[in-house]
Amino acid sequence: MLQRIRGAGAIFRARAAGDPSRRRYPVGRLRPGRGGLVQAGLPVLIGLLAGLAVAWLGHPGSSAVRLRLTWAFSPGSDTVTVRVMPAGGTSGRQLLASSYLTVSENGAGPLRRWPAGGEVAVPVPPGRRTSLLVQVTGPQPLRQTLTVTAPPPPRISTSRGTVRPARLYCFADPAGRAVYITIDDGWTPSAQVLALMRRTRLPVTAFLIQRAARQHLSYWRAFVTAGGTIGDHTVSHPDLTTLTLGQATAQWAQARQALGRWLGHAPVLGRPPYGAFDRTVEVAAARAGLRALAGWSATVSGDRVQTWNGRPLHPGEIVILHWAPGLGRQLTTLLATIHAMHLHPAPLTPASFSGIAPQQRSLSGD
Repeated sequence: MLQRIRGAGAIFRARAAGDPSRRRYPVGRLRPGRGGLVQAGLPVLIGLLAGLAVAWLGHPGSSAVRLRLTWAFSPGSDTVTVRVMPAGGTSGRQLLASSYLTVSENGAGPLRRWPAGGEVAVPVPPGRRTSLLVQVTGPQPLRQTLTVTAPPPPRISTSRGTVRPARLYCFADPAGRAVYITIDDGWTPSAQVLALMRRTRLPVTAFLIQRAARQHLSYWRAFVTAGGTIGDHTVSHPDLTTLTLGQATAQWAQARQALGRWLGHAPVLGRPPYGAFDRTVEVAAARAGLRALAGWSATVSGDRVQTWNGRPLHPGEIVILHWAPGLGRQLTTLLATIHAMHLHPAPLTPASFSGIAPQQRSLSGD
């Protein structure tokens, strides 16, 4: 049994099994024994300890590699951009690749969960103070609370008094893993889409140009009967940001009134052509009687769904398509993605934006 080892030139003391005597041997020399050899060398011990130290330092959870959070608030879009940064080198990138980021408002349940690499934009409500609990799960957990105060939405004074703008939203309520299907313009109605809606009660919102809708009124009446919702996409599809407040108001109001007369219900949601808007466009929409404007966060390009951040479709996304040839095929592609992600199409209404921060980001489209 090993008793002790002391320094260079130390004495190795041992007692063989059944041998009551204690014998002394210089460290590093061989001890003859009953058919066996014992060699105890200080260099061997040092080498073993050094190997263990290297292995421990290379472990992903060691303090040699650190993660840190960076964030920035954008008052123009009322969003907080969060990013997880690793230390440089391969170990830092490996640690980041096996980590996930979760953000929750005031600690009340997770909003979403993302891989920790890249940037994440989180909407915050305007006009109040919000605490965001940011957590990183993985080999090196990290937890931090961010406090953000977003400015209130502006009110613009006009000759008719103070008007609260109809704000634009690119996301809606994610409850129940909901997503929202919207289709723009109205020049080429689709019998395939109408048949699908009748068969499955699929909720679809059609943002119609007044001039396009007028050419196919029987189709749009059937669309409403099948459960579809009509939204306002202006009279003639101009870039509203190039118009005066009065001109923009007329584009919204005339289309809204005409669609209401033709189809039985005046729209309460609008979508600005090309996704182009500013505060004047929002005020014009409110003056015309619209309660909110819908942007989008995802579109269908060819045979794939493209989201605003290039990641898989998430609950709360608003998807834009167009009444154009090939719509039936694109809708089939979208529904396959929705079902694969265990999402559920939901009707888009003003209530869908309750608790959601307005945003100012849309994909290109019209």
